[in-house]
This record gives sequence, structure tokens and C-alpha cells, in this order.
Amino acid sequence: MVDHDNYDLKIMAELQRDGLLSLEALAERVGLSKTPCWRRVSRLRESGAIGSTVALLDPTALGLETIVFVHVKVEKHDSDLFKRVDRALRELPEVMEAYLMMGDADYVLRVAVPNVAEFERFMTDKLHRIAGIKETKSSPALRQVKYTTELPLRPRVSEERPRRRRP
Repeated sequence: MVDHDNYDLKIMAELQRDGLLSLEALAERVGLSKTPCWRRVSRLRESGAIGSTVALLDPTALGLETIVFVHVKVEKHDSDLFKRVDRALRELPEVMEAYLMMGDADYVLRVAVPNVAEFERFMTDKLHRIAGIKETKSSPALRQVKYTTELPLRPRVSEERPRRRRP
């Protein structure tokens, strides 16, 4: 893990909010001149801390009004099986997120589809055809309460002011 100072954290926080900020606006917001700001952004990109800049689309505006969380169990816990399921899940465009889990489910998926009929088609024509999947349980979302792509960035502990001990 790379340690990031407060300027790095400010840069990343601003770019999480608006990835199209000009270098001039970004530098002004974080309190740096353009060249040091550009160097830091370049270093953050090279280190992988900033992975990519994307446009976030509104699923509802695109007709993807049904979000369903799917809990998946596999037939056996075998590394080759997990690799095959991982690969298959990555190829399904309806699967927005997929996590290998501990606990009752082996995977939890976030699936975006236009409606319940399309979800049924997704389940029967795609998900249930993946070899090794034993069982699924689905939970449709009623409404989105919170959604963010912004990670919670915090300063390093070493940069916090040490507390003075009382004698």
C-alpha cells in the first residue's frame, strides 16, 4: 500500500466528484500550482490509485429500472470451479458487480435489467447455464437509498497531530 499525503487525498477526492475537472481548477481546489498538481495526478495514475476516468450513466434513464441482488451457491468449493464461475460472471453485461463471499452465499451479484421478465430471461438463459452453480436466491431492490462511487478517503494516522499527554 502506498502512503498518500493530504494533497494526494484532496486530489483524489476532487477527481472522484468530477473526473472532468481541468488541471487548473483541480490545482486551485487543492491549493497547489499546476505543475506539482499534474505531477501528483500522474504519479497517482501510474501507481494505480487512480484507475480510470469514466462517465457514470443513470440506469433508470437507460431503461434499466430493475436492480436485483442474487445470492449464488456453487456445487463445491474448488479453485478451478471458482475461476470458471468468475470468468463467466465477468462476461455477463447484466452483472454490474460480483463478489466472492464468506458465509451463506458463495457469490453476491448486483444485476441490472429493464424489468422482471428480463430478469427471468437472464436467470434461465444465462446465470443458471453456468456450470457449477447449484442454487440462487434473488432479492429485488425496491428503491435505491444511497449510491456512490466515492471512496471514503482519510488522512494517514501518522499525519494526525499527536496528543499531548498530561503530566
